[in-house]
Amino acid sequence: MTKGIFYVFANVSDLAGSKKFYAETLGWKLGTDEPGVAGFSFGSGYLVIHADERSKDARPYAGGMHVAVQVDDARAEHARLRSLGVKVSEIYEQPWGERNFSFDDPDGYVWWYGQATRDHA
Repeated sequence: MTKGIFYVFANVSDLAGSKKFYAETLGWKLGTDEPGVAGFSFGSGYLVIHADERSKDARPYAGGMHVAVQVDDARAEHARLRSLGVKVSEIYEQPWGERNFSFDDPDGYVWWYGQATRDHA
């Protein structure tokens, strides 16, 4: 039986910089902090980042994932991240009942924050 996403795993070029981004900028809780790896909880999700020794330019997969994180208030998170210097997309009102926006982490991985705008039950 499938229960849902256990965790998301991403290789990063600068572990310290990524740890700072996820902990301080996004406000996610550091749960795993070991040499070469860190893990963060956010709501019911978990992200594991691992130091990648290759240069940022040599990693063809950066930016190749799409993860949408559910938030209570997409507009408030959009304003908060923008005030912290994060380059965020415009806010989209999706026809399927979602308000969302995207932003890149320091390695170019695209993250989406979304809020349900109508009941999907």
